[in-house]
Amino acid sequence: MIATQEGQPAMIDCRTAALALYDFLDGHLADATMASVQHHVDFCAECAPHFDFARRIMALLPSSLPIDASTTALRARIVESLRAEGFQA
Repeated sequence: MIATQEGQPAMIDCRTAALALYDFLDGHLADATMASVQHHVDFCAECAPHFDFARRIMALLPSSLPIDASTTALRARIVESLRAEGFQA
């Protein structure tokens, strides 16, 4: 969990934000962690486009699909595509 200080989201680095990407987009993080990732994405010019891309891709996937090996493989391909574009996690 990422702690907050004085009601402000904790500062996190790009790697920490990237590792939380899919849990963030799925809303599966604690409130404080969600706030920290959102704060990072709001202010990091490097991460914002990658998060936006992943958010758009996730919106295209039907939410009713069960998470199985094909979903895991798709996520791996998306992460690999981000790396190919220069994103470093």
